[in-house]
Amino acid sequence: MKKRIKRINTLSLYTLISLIIGQACVQNRGEKALDFEAEIDAYVKPYVETGGYSGAILIAKDGEKLLSKGYGMANYEFNVPNTPKTKFQIASISKTFTAAAIMILQERGKLSVYDSLSRFIPDYPKGDKITICHLLIHTSGIPNVNAFPDYNQKSRFPQALENIIAMFKEKPLIQNPGEKYSYSNSNYNLLAYIIEKVSGISYREFLKENIFDPLDMRNTGHHGDASAIIRNLASGYQPSGSIGLEKAPFLDWSIKTGNGSLYSTVEDLYKWDRALYTEKILKKSSLDDISKEHLDGIGYGWFVRKRLNRRVTAYNGRSPGYSSYLERYIDDDACIIILSNNYAPAPHMMIEDLAAILFSEEYEGLMEIKPVKINSKILSTYVGSYKFGDDFYRPNAVVKVIKKDDHLSFQRSKTYITPLRPLSENKFLERFFWAYIIFKKNTKGEVTGLIWRDTSDYLAMKLKED
Repeated sequence: MKKRIKRINTLSLYTLISLIIGQACVQNRGEKALDFEAEIDAYVKPYVETGGYSGAILIAKDGEKLLSKGYGMANYEFNVPNTPKTKFQIASISKTFTAAAIMILQERGKLSVYDSLSRFIPDYPKGDKITICHLLIHTSGIPNVNAFPDYNQKSRFPQALENIIAMFKEKPLIQNPGEKYSYSNSNYNLLAYIIEKVSGISYREFLKENIFDPLDMRNTGHHGDASAIIRNLASGYQPSGSIGLEKAPFLDWSIKTGNGSLYSTVEDLYKWDRALYTEKILKKSSLDDISKEHLDGIGYGWFVRKRLNRRVTAYNGRSPGYSSYLERYIDDDACIIILSNNYAPAPHMMIEDLAAILFSEEYEGLMEIKPVKINSKILSTYVGSYKFGDDFYRPNAVVKVIKKDDHLSFQRSKTYITPLRPLSENKFLERFFWAYIIFKKNTKGEVTGLIWRDTSDYLAMKLKED
């Protein structure tokens, strides 16, 4: 009897020790989570305070959500805050789902990525030389529908896929199919059309039945009807002036069917991330194909790259009023999702720093932005025209710096003018694209050029005035 009592006491001691250790581990994990959240909050705060970011962020590792949180306002007019349940237009992240839908149809024997476009649109010019694979990795040579003069006007009205395709169908190719990478939203309009033609149902229905419903992604869908009420959808904004915001121009998202028409939440996109580690939606061969680098860092609906010396599959998006980033560190089982209802590309600037925080690497963060008063005569020396080189986003683009009422503005075209916010005597913030403008001087103190700095530096030389 004594022996039995002794055993019970020993077990009780083990149980007590286990409880203490377990509670300590839970407490330690809780403290780490709080520290992690506090560091993210401190990092995001300057972006929110300067009107560069509002949205939601989810960060996860090893199947555990380390952070899922909203920042700023979903609607400034009614003072509605963002939360992890807030829906955002995810812009080009939509392409990851369009590509997956194509792979589903290939698995079912309905098509092959090597099928020519002419199989689905027999009269498409040079369609016999363009394949689905070319469309997936942006090597078709088909020009980007967004670049046409009538795009903005047509984007304000409902558009069927046939009407969108008609906008670029007769335009000459900008290169031979398969020759090189050239990003074009038209490719994914065509893929959505192929999905509908092969499946016999709409793009919206196919994604819902074959991806969203199986993954319980109840807050994700195709925004194809501008009159529909989508509950908890954040309003879209864009920077205005040096410190303010304004509502983004209206866009009927039907014109982006296939390439950027979906809305979602950070929580739903995390379900998408988790599904891509399984064969619930796609077989392993298809999963390998979408994350494979087919050409210059391009997969099927994904970019394939390295960040912090880690393998990453990612996609980012930007459409009027919204900006987004989804990055998956496959070998580390980690995921970072940033959604924003602000057109400023803050997610593009934040993504590497958030990864650095996650993996305990060094990062710089956003410099503190304080009001700076600069002498009007100094500002006048910056006024003029500047020409970028071949490496800029718009090769050899000529831009102007203009001055009005002791404020500088950056002018890309007659209609695109954005005020610059001074950070120091020669450094300014261009909020619309969230880039630093740094003016360069020679030894005589003369302004010779400027540097456009976002994720890289681009030099523009000042042109001599006639």
